[in-house]
Amino acid sequence: MNPSPLAVEVTESAAMSMSALLEIADLCTEAYREDFTGVFGLLGPGVHVIARADGRIVSHAMWVFRELQTGTGPPLRTAYVEAVATRPAWQGRGLATEVLRRLTLAIDGYDLGALSPSDERFYARIGWEPWRGPLFIRTATGLDATPGESVMIHRTPRTPPDLNLDAPLSAEWRPGELW
Repeated sequence: MNPSPLAVEVTESAAMSMSALLEIADLCTEAYREDFTGVFGLLGPGVHVIARADGRIVSHAMWVFRELQTGTGPPLRTAYVEAVATRPAWQGRGLATEVLRRLTLAIDGYDLGALSPSDERFYARIGWEPWRGPLFIRTATGLDATPGESVMIHRTPRTPPDLNLDAPLSAEWRPGELW
């Protein structure tokens, strides 16, 4: 059986139908084996990169705006990547790679791309770099260390050339998963 041609689109959350958002939540629930109902409400509005085959969403990634800060440097406008998932029956066909390649082209107006990887080797293979420095969450009372977390970055044309991957990196607090 020949697979149907893959259609990849980039769409803002606000322009998506409720049925498409529910289909993405279903895809992520299936891929992660955890309930994604309501997760997108916690993440806030974002931009989705969707791969469709036969009209059905089979792979997905999205980014939300976050400000990451290295040490005491200025905040970096960051496209923070979330919910990278492919339906299990479609995994192993390069769909997530294609979705992420499209995503990295679309975030060129940001200072940085970042994500918390589930599989560092997968992301490294397509050009993402591990952050080596300590990670923190910014709160009203200061910086809270987040040991055990990992972050990878994708450089854009706007990434500062002197970006130090060994420096402390912080993100603002948010409900749900901090990174």
